[in-house]
Amino acid sequence: MDVKRVLIVLAALFVGMSSQANEFDEGSGEFDSPARPGYSEADIQKKIENEMAIACSGNLCKVVGQDNQGSGWTVQFQVGYGDSNNGNGGDNIYIGGNGNESNSDGYASVTVTYRNFKCRSNLLVTPAVYRFVNTYLYNMVNSDGSVKRNFSPADQTVVLFYTTMLNKVSACGMGGVVN
Repeated sequence: MDVKRVLIVLAALFVGMSSQANEFDEGSGEFDSPARPGYSEADIQKKIENEMAIACSGNLCKVVGQDNQGSGWTVQFQVGYGDSNNGNGGDNIYIGGNGNESNSDGYASVTVTYRNFKCRSNLLVTPAVYRFVNTYLYNMVNSDGSVKRNFSPADQTVVLFYTTMLNKVSACGMGGVVN
């Protein structure tokens, strides 16, 4: 290779590298990670104290909860032979036979129901348990806002305990409390 070709290749590399280095410097910062402040133990306890003022009433604190409301229709179809045992207070349509409700006649029934429901399910604990769980949960976050990569056995136990509490809050819907 002669010197002229080497110089051309080097010049092309330098020009290519310098033009790409500043290509995106003026881009928008919407994808830049936000700076998160670090919290000391005193800051964490103050935050928990402020949250307890809202979450606690008397000697019970709401750790997790679920509110749900709505309305909806349910439709049930029943077809068979013999006694229909329609416990919904509706009427059956008997198929065949002489119209009597004998056990040999077939029947068909449709039950249509409309329900409004409002359901609230909360898990209430003592202030000590509330403070215990939230202190561990706050300490599982690094000062820059990222989640710790490794949890101690105590951290893992608290995560399991919190998950169990989440599972104890019953889901409510159409089968919930009817108003």
